[in-house]
Amino acid sequence: MLTRRKVFLYKTESAKGTDAVPAVSADLILPNGDPNIAIPTDQDSGEGDVKGTFGPGDSVTLKQGMSIEIGTRVRGLGQGAAALLTPAIHAALLASGHTVTTAGDGTTVARSAEYKPSSVEANLKSATGYFYEDGLLYKLLGAVNGLSFEAAMNALMCKFTPQSKYTVPTVVALPAWAAPTQNFFRMTSALMAITEAGVTANIGAFNFDTGTKVEEAYETGQHYFEVADRNPILTIDPRAEVNANVWNALSNCTSAALIATFTNGIGETLVFTANKCVPMEITPGARAGRITRQKKFSLKETAGDDQYGIKWTSVL
Repeated sequence: MLTRRKVFLYKTESAKGTDAVPAVSADLILPNGDPNIAIPTDQDSGEGDVKGTFGPGDSVTLKQGMSIEIGTRVRGLGQGAAALLTPAIHAALLASGHTVTTAGDGTTVARSAEYKPSSVEANLKSATGYFYEDGLLYKLLGAVNGLSFEAAMNALMCKFTPQSKYTVPTVVALPAWAAPTQNFFRMTSALMAITEAGVTANIGAFNFDTGTKVEEAYETGQHYFEVADRNPILTIDPRAEVNANVWNALSNCTSAALIATFTNGIGETLVFTANKCVPMEITPGARAGRITRQKKFSLKETAGDDQYGIKWTSVL
């Protein structure tokens, strides 16, 4: 679609709240749809106080925040030495409680970037978001976000919502930008090995939410947002598995492991892995006007922060 005069940039900060000054050339997130800035505001109007007239008194603004919902297709790194070191959503991954390990030089070894969740406080990062909208620049400083993926054969989508304290927008011209050249990922297989039955289910579509919990703090008068907890959830629609017997085995299992592989037009791969998926519940839902039952799994640790991994690998 042709977006209105809007551009979103996102870059990891060296220290929380320090403007990372994201650039169009390196930090552009191409949104799917039409994002809008939200500015939640808490005010004290003295409502309920005893006075000589009905109604509230003068309002005092206590705090204001900013948030913006971003959805984007997940792209690869590229090819050869020109491949990116990290994917376009790198800042969103780090600002949701992940660490990254990069490898490869793009010449003799293909570049790769692997992300894993972390509970070590020193590893928790924040990001700076620049949202340009109709001549104004909104800066989200010290931002953190949750993160989720919608995986299907036709596309892999990522969604996240950066949150930060409010800063007054400035009048800035919309920067010139061009769409990224990296290729979109599409799923080729999502194999879920069921522990008890020795059966492997090939899942055609699933949703994965990292379950990152973002908390707002204002107790000391310092307003900020931080990553506080994580409960990753995998949701599978039964119509994503065509074999009824396999679906029954999946529904009755107590544990399973997932390896989901995505590829793109030049042969890059993105691989989701989850070592221990424990069933939570079967929930009612609807899809294309038909009643379905969705299966939810909680991703558990086997040793430390190994609930899941997400790895990009480019091509030479």
